[in-house]
Amino acid sequence: MELEEIPKKEITRALHLAVYPNYGKSEDLLYTTKRYQQYVQHFSGQLFFKPDEKLFSTRGMGQLANQAQYRAKGIIKALKAAAKETEEKINVPQIKFQSCPARIEMSEDSSFDYWVGFETQFAKKIIRIPAKSHKRLRHFLRNGYTLNPTCELVLQKNGRWQVRVFVQKEVEYPEPSEDTLGIDVGIYHMVTRSDGYIGKSARLILQRQRDKNSERRRQNHLTKSTKTTLKQLLDIEARKAVHVAKQSGQSIVVEDPKILANLKSKLQWAKVYFAKRTLQIGEEEEVCVWSENPKNTSRTCETCGHVDKKSRVKSVFQCTACGNRTHADLNASGVIAQRGSASIRNYLNSRMQSGALLN
Repeated sequence: MELEEIPKKEITRALHLAVYPNYGKSEDLLYTTKRYQQYVQHFSGQLFFKPDEKLFSTRGMGQLANQAQYRAKGIIKALKAAAKETEEKINVPQIKFQSCPARIEMSEDSSFDYWVGFETQFAKKIIRIPAKSHKRLRHFLRNGYTLNPTCELVLQKNGRWQVRVFVQKEVEYPEPSEDTLGIDVGIYHMVTRSDGYIGKSARLILQRQRDKNSERRRQNHLTKSTKTTLKQLLDIEARKAVHVAKQSGQSIVVEDPKILANLKSKLQWAKVYFAKRTLQIGEEEEVCVWSENPKNTSRTCETCGHVDKKSRVKSVFQCTACGNRTHADLNASGVIAQRGSASIRNYLNSRMQSGALLN
C-alpha cells in the first residue's frame, strides 16, 4: 500500500551583503533607522497594553510607521507565544536592533550587483545604495532559490552597514528511512557518527585556540572567540554528515535541540548548535533529519540495551551487563541511531495504518 503524498514547504534563508553608502546617504540611513526603531518601540507598547486593538492609525506618519507597526505586531505575537509556552511573566520589549525596511533589485547600469532602496521619513523619496553579491548567495540562486525583493538595512556592531536579504525555495519533506546515521556531539571527540567516523577532539581545538589568543594578546592583536572556531568546525561536520546521508540514502538522527537547551553540561551549546545546523542543512539538501530524546544515550549499551552510569569511564564504554567494550562516543551514536530507527519505523507504520483507514 502506498503512503500518502509527501507535502511541500517553503524554506527561507537570510544572508548579509555589503553595501556602500556615501556620507550623505549614510546620514539619511542612520536617521531613518533611528526613527524606525522609535516607531517599533512605540507600537510595541501600544499593542502590548491594548491587545484587542488590531491596528492603530498611522495617518500622516508615513509608510515607515506603517511598516514599524506590522513589525511590532509580529514581535508582540512571538513574545506572548513564548510566554505561554514557558509560563513566565513578560513586559514591554525593549527594541535594540538598528535596521530599517528596504527593497533590493538587480543592477543593470552599474558595476555593483544590486541596488538597495529605502524611503526617507520626511522627504518621501527613495534613496538607493549599491550592494555586492557573494559566493554564498550565488550558490543559493544557482540551486533554485529566489531572491525576495523585501530586505533590511542593518547597522552592525562594527559600525558598518549591511543588507539582510532573504532567499526562498519550495522543497519536499524528505521521506524518512529506517536506515539511520546517528550522530553524537561530545567533549572528547566533537562529532562521532554511527558509521564509525570519529571527529577531532574539542579539548584540543579549545586549547589550540587559547594558545593562539595568548600569542595575539602578547602582540597586542585582537583575539578570536573559541566559540567562533568551534562553530565553524561544527558547520563543516554538519555538512559532511548531510552529504554522507544523502549519498547513502540514510536518515540522520540527532539529539533533540529543544530538550538539550534545558540541560546543563559542558559544551551544551555546541550540541544545540550542531543539531539546529544539521536540521537547516538537511532541509536545504532534502535529507531527512530526525531528532531523538538524549536521555541516557551515553549510559546505554548499544548491544544489549542495559543502562548503567558505571559502564562509561571517560572515553571508554564497557557494559556492566554484557561486557561489550567500545569507544564511548561511538556507542552513544549507535544508541541514537537505534532509537531513531525505532521511532521512524513506528511513524511509517502509523502512516500506513491511517492510509488504510482512509481507504
